[in-house]
Amino acid sequence: MATRLSGYSESAAAKQTVSVEVLPFLTGKKKLGKKEASKVDVFEKGLQNEIKKTDTLKVAVTKIVRMALACEFGAALVKSRGAEQMVETIVAGILSDPELRKQVLFIIDRFAS
Repeated sequence: MATRLSGYSESAAAKQTVSVEVLPFLTGKKKLGKKEASKVDVFEKGLQNEIKKTDTLKVAVTKIVRMALACEFGAALVKSRGAEQMVETIVAGILSDPELRKQVLFIIDRFAS
């Protein structure tokens, strides 16, 4: 479940991985504080409104990434200059990692209308 971060040197010593889990709260592995629970509620409601069963995988993942960034850092970040490249990089990372891809398919299945 490790994902290599893009933009890092390709040398063996410089390769870095980060362990990422998209669903710790949905699966009950972590408890939420009130502030985090509020953000998750907004995120889930946003996904219910945005993700459609007719969306392609890439479109749905892009919507998830944008919604997550907006909920965590504010809508201004998603609308800011250069945000599209950041979103595309995150989407590519999710789609290229088998574990993250499974997790995002779970989210799409749960929230698509």
